[in-house]
Amino acid sequence: MSGGEHPSTLLPYQIRWVEDRAGLKVIEKARRIGISWVEAYDAVMHARSPRTAGGGNVYYQAYNLEMTRGFIRDCAHWVQELKLGAGDAGESLAEDDPRSLHAFRIAFASGHEILAMTSAPRAFRSRGRPGDLAIVDEAAFVNDLGQVLKAALAFRLWGGRAHVISTHNGEANPFATLCRDLREGARPGSLHRVTLREALGEGLFRRICEEKDQPWSAEAEAAWEAELRAEYGHHAAEELDCIPSAGAGAWLAWDAIRACEDDTAGDPAAFAGGTAAIGVDVARRRDLWVAAVLEHVGDVLWLRELVVERGIPFSRQRAIVGDLAARYRPVRIAVDQTGMGEAVVEQLQEDLGRMLVDGVLMTAPRRLDVASVLREAVEDCRLRIPADGDLRRDLHAVRAEAGPTGAPRLMAERTGTDGHADRFWALALACAAIAGSGTHRVEGAIASRRLAGLAGFY
Repeated sequence: MSGGEHPSTLLPYQIRWVEDRAGLKVIEKARRIGISWVEAYDAVMHARSPRTAGGGNVYYQAYNLEMTRGFIRDCAHWVQELKLGAGDAGESLAEDDPRSLHAFRIAFASGHEILAMTSAPRAFRSRGRPGDLAIVDEAAFVNDLGQVLKAALAFRLWGGRAHVISTHNGEANPFATLCRDLREGARPGSLHRVTLREALGEGLFRRICEEKDQPWSAEAEAAWEAELRAEYGHHAAEELDCIPSAGAGAWLAWDAIRACEDDTAGDPAAFAGGTAAIGVDVARRRDLWVAAVLEHVGDVLWLRELVVERGIPFSRQRAIVGDLAARYRPVRIAVDQTGMGEAVVEQLQEDLGRMLVDGVLMTAPRRLDVASVLREAVEDCRLRIPADGDLRRDLHAVRAEAGPTGAPRLMAERTGTDGHADRFWALALACAAIAGSGTHRVEGAIASRRLAGLAGFY
């Protein structure tokens, strides 16, 4: 459809969204600007078209039952408005799912349907024929978003499309990560962004006045915006300006990571023979094996080399560490001793000596200690790392959650293809090793810094 064929009630940013036919399109948006409403219009137009004309089924997910019910109401409105003659909206159970997902349906003469469900990865299971459309609404608030997105993106395999819509819910949220990946070109797809101010500039409040049969004025619009911002208070930046908050659990803030990036970091040839340490995050099959080499120059820690491998045998791991030790002559090599790391540490200690190789059992308190040293270096901008997207995402992947005792515990989502924040832990181990010539010697110093550093975290 061209823009002139759309209903006159659509605003320019809504038309841009509807006319984007990318296989994956994502929008980070302000609240109350009518994206879900116009998505219902697009869903109706898609489902009423035959498959030969690019139509197909529409599968919609949101984080609660009321949103799915509201979406179907909006779809029913568009069916009536456009006089399409579809079947009535019906409430049912998704009979093809053994756990009976609650669903709302509208059937069309094309043979297609719109099916709206609350979010669950299994809801997209066995769906996604050519032409079908998956929609995830308020994605940042759904449970297990990583798995939901994985299921929705599977629609692309057979020529379907996926739409992801949301306001932000913290910069550590997988939705914020998806937006960054699209913005930086790390993932193919289309990214839209509409703030409240941008929506107002394209006629949002004028349209509201028309619907309410009230006169528009610049003064009335400014007052409406001010009232809305007052309602959201300190959340206005996230809810209305599309700026994800930094305080939603991210252990390392995005801006702080960026501030540590330097184009000359990550070059082994730049090693100046200073005090060095190596951190090793051990893995064999599922995650990444990573070794990080830091050099202490003045009061700055420079990442000189980052070795990332997957599925390499233990003999190869020993050889890599031996080569790094020979070239950098580190004062300490800190190795994750947890699980399979026990044998790795023993082998490396036989090769290089117990005084050099330090096994670190990554219990929850020790993980917090090690991560705190890295956090201090990042926040003080005493770390230099290359501007590498994979490293950046790993450093930002670790988040803090309140544990049973109230103390923070560190978590990271496993991506399935790029490990489990393994670059983060290798770098953290190297930081801890160089800070005290062995993590077992610095726990007392770390503890006092950690208590001070975490005082304002929650």
